Amino acid sequence: MTQETAFYLLAIIAVLAAVTAVRLRNLIHGVFALVIFFAALAGLFLLLMAQFIAAVQVLVYIGAVGILLLFAIMLTERVTGDDGRRITSRGGFWGATAALGVAVFVLLPGIQQTDLNRLPAELAEANATAADANATMAPPHTVEALGKRLIEPYIITLEVVALLLTAALIGAVAVSQGARRVEDEEEASP
Repeated sequence: MTQETAFYLLAIIAVLAAVTAVRLRNLIHGVFALVIFFAALAGLFLLLMAQFIAAVQVLVYIGAVGILLLFAIMLTERVTGDDGRRITSRGGFWGATAALGVAVFVLLPGIQQTDLNRLPAELAEANATAADANATMAPPHTVEALGKRLIEPYIITLEVVALLLTAALIGAVAVSQGARRVEDEEEASP
């Protein structure tokens, strides 16, 4: 599979997953669609040769944000939106139409002024300049060194924050369970 094919495939997956995440009525399914979007975005970062950013995308967004959203949704009562109220309206259609119109209005002049025949020559020149610059530069720092510089001075602070976040999560679960018990007792009493 060529890079261009992989790019288009990942871009289509990302756009479809993002639209699906917004349009689904069930929030849990929406979070899973959002996780698919984040994974496609990590794949796009890999195509750009940004392995570190792709790894951070997977760890932070898929791992942390996805799980956080799932916990938040599971601790709430209604997750489907099937409570009789209409979630979508015609305003959403007209808003999307207006946003698309503004995007076309802003982007079209720039697209029309771009000379696509000059792009390959300019890219070849830019690649040659970048190769010359890389040959004279010092070797890049490793991710391990970056991690040590970011974490070692603040290891105690990081551990305290992790402990506080764990306590906050346990407290949120306790408060949520307590509120459910009170509601159940009120419904059971005549």
